[in-house]
Amino acid sequence: MDGKTGNQKLIEQLLADGFTYMFGNPGTVEQGFLDALAQYPELQYILTLQESVAVMMADGYARAMKRPALVQIHSSPGLGNAIGALYQAKRGHAPLLVIGGDAGISYMDMEAQMYADIVAMAEPVTKWSTMVKDKNSVLRVIRRAVKIAMTPPMGPVYVCLPADILDQINEE
Repeated sequence: MDGKTGNQKLIEQLLADGFTYMFGNPGTVEQGFLDALAQYPELQYILTLQESVAVMMADGYARAMKRPALVQIHSSPGLGNAIGALYQAKRGHAPLLVIGGDAGISYMDMEAQMYADIVAMAEPVTKWSTMVKDKNSVLRVIRRAVKIAMTPPMGPVYVCLPADILDQINEE
């Protein structure tokens, strides 16, 4: 696994955790992730027209299958679109792993376009909300997120995955 980016290792971890479908609506900061996804056809991406639809589809899938579902959304605008659906998923105890992109750690202090405190935005509608801040903690955070989502009472978790973290070589 040496020489792989965080994007590649993230996808491999998602597959190891049993995810076969990802419901989502990507934005520009997720390009590296989507490029890597093309190398892993066993993880099927279900493209939706808007983030709330992605969350609602994953919510229904998780409840019907009695297992966690994976959602991929864009940064702050995408999370804003998904808030109502995340509220319903939390109330219904749907175990969702929601991953969201962001431009990068290096841009945080500049409050660039689409900047928002997205971890704080997600907190009221999730069991746990966090951001990966180090390239060598991507997999540990994902494993923890899945565990939290599945621990009763089950519910959605949100993990922000900045592009500059995922694009680096990951040595986990």
